[in-house]
Amino acid sequence: MSQIKSQVCGWVEQGHITQEQANTLYRQVTVLPDASSWRSLIANLLLWFGALSFASGVIFFFAYNWQSLGRVAKFGLIEVAIVLAIAAFAWLYYRANSLSAAAHSLRHSHSNRSNQCNDSNNSRFGATTANGVLLAASVLVGGLLALVGQTYQTGADPWQLFALWALVIFPFAWVAGFDGLWLLLVGLINLSIGIFLDSFSHLWGAFLDEQSQLLIFICLNLSFYYAFVLLGRNVAGRWHAPILEYACSLFAMGCFTWLITWLIFDDLFKSDGASTWIICGYIAHLIFGFVIFRYRLPRIYPLALGGFSLIAVGAALLIRLMFEDNDPIGGFLFIGLYIILASTGLSLWLKALSRKLKPQSESMPESMSELAPKPAARATQGKVGDIHEQ
Repeated sequence: MSQIKSQVCGWVEQGHITQEQANTLYRQVTVLPDASSWRSLIANLLLWFGALSFASGVIFFFAYNWQSLGRVAKFGLIEVAIVLAIAAFAWLYYRANSLSAAAHSLRHSHSNRSNQCNDSNNSRFGATTANGVLLAASVLVGGLLALVGQTYQTGADPWQLFALWALVIFPFAWVAGFDGLWLLLVGLINLSIGIFLDSFSHLWGAFLDEQSQLLIFICLNLSFYYAFVLLGRNVAGRWHAPILEYACSLFAMGCFTWLITWLIFDDLFKSDGASTWIICGYIAHLIFGFVIFRYRLPRIYPLALGGFSLIAVGAALLIRLMFEDNDPIGGFLFIGLYIILASTGLSLWLKALSRKLKPQSESMPESMSELAPKPAARATQGKVGDIHEQ
């Protein structure tokens, strides 16, 4: 569908068809969501809100009735809730597998093809009932670990709670291959490392300053990102986690941009070998990402992150160079023009690259070629129709 839409946009911009013909094409090829699609969407939303509300309700129940409940009641209730959630996941998981195996024999019918397309769209990020129940069980595991620490006063540091929580739910994420569980797991790992570095900062304060700690988070999240990108190249699979990839890349590049900006205003002109190596690593990562995501694994999102990060770093460097001895008024005007022109140029390049990366068919479909005018007739309107705008 995206291929047809981009093709129609190209025909309108090139003047091969008019606005009315583009509207007619969109009416013929666009499949509007029916009542079943809306019911499926609402059911998925209610599923996730219900799973998170159930897990949060159990935890808040213990927090409110902490003095009224004994140890046996506390541990018994939360352990029964976890066991029931895992049992429900196992039943729903095998039930879904049996239904998919039964529907596999009917794949060639047209109705089954459309239903499978809808199911694949709904479960693109692993959004299934079984995974929703497993997400609630994973949150309850964290509540159980916190309950053990509060009841027996183990004296463990907070980072150990989050690290153990991540270790326990790793098999859940591995079995389900669910985007939300992978995101929860990586978030717990980042949180535990952050609390660990903050708790023991007095031990290695001379070796790990704030910049070094920021570099640790950059390397960690970039490792997660490239691991899931390389392992999850298939549309469906255990390692296919696009939301996690977006979050890790955004967090890593944001920290990287902040670190380079920090170095520009602090240590750029000092004889510090570590700062030089970090800046060289930033440039090398931008080059490596451009080669990978432009030619090997074409993707727009990482290219956009790297481009806007480079624009921000360039603006910081101009501020450092211009505002030391020059007039700040003229410097603000120049830097503002630089940001506007660089952002506009990058956006135009990304837009052209997005159209180029989409597979283009060599010829028009028959139904479209009948509506398209002869090459001699030029369109007078260069704007896509009202339906395309909506």
